[in-house]
Amino acid sequence: MAKFVVFYNGEPLKTYEMDEPVISIGRLPENTISIANMGVSRRHAKIEEDADRKYVLCDLNSLNGTFVNGKRIKKIYLSSGDKITIGKYTILYEETGFQGTNGSSEQITGTYYIDNPVPGHTNYNVVMAETKVPPAPQHTQPVALMESKDDKEGVAVLIETNKHVVYRLEKAYMTVGSGENDDIFVSGFMIAEGQATIEKKDEGLYLCANKLIGKIKVNGKSVRSHLLQHKDRIEIGSSTFRYMENG
Repeated sequence: MAKFVVFYNGEPLKTYEMDEPVISIGRLPENTISIANMGVSRRHAKIEEDADRKYVLCDLNSLNGTFVNGKRIKKIYLSSGDKITIGKYTILYEETGFQGTNGSSEQITGTYYIDNPVPGHTNYNVVMAETKVPPAPQHTQPVALMESKDDKEGVAVLIETNKHVVYRLEKAYMTVGSGENDDIFVSGFMIAEGQATIEKKDEGLYLCANKLIGKIKVNGKSVRSHLLQHKDRIEIGSSTFRYMENG
């Protein structure tokens, strides 16, 4: 059994407990560990078990790289207590299964925190108050992590409402579609790569449809081009977004 605790700015955001042969990490919501941050590649890294059931972490040619205990890696065996850094996030890896005194399998669980985090450094002192409890049910479905309020401050965002995924609209030109290279991933009937664009102009952010097929709706009405307004409801394919201006 493995435990992965995801931290942002020294604070724990999400804990994953699993016993899976392959664990994917990336920005897309279908990843096992999904982190909705533009500094994280769509498919950033993966963790696989080898023949001895040891976890091996591999970087998937990500743009910003994968770091373990402060060093950039391409492939490395993980040891309990290793700290994986991806973008602004730190993932603490722990081996949690052990054999109890009565022969049953128990887990060590508790409250994690990072003691005295220093901005720009990954060598945190990770502390855990340990307690022994019976095994908890496993939850291995991908759960996207929303960015903190401080991280989004001053930047307009699209919030995918059914998955609680946050996309920062930082770039002057972003694409929306089902392609690997699209900035915002959506799927659905007749949705293609580059289905739509979000472009920054003097008046504000414009949402524009690039394809004749595959409807785009804003506040229930089909549009070809639309100047986004605070709290607009956007429907593209099977995804529904809420546009929020952050000042």
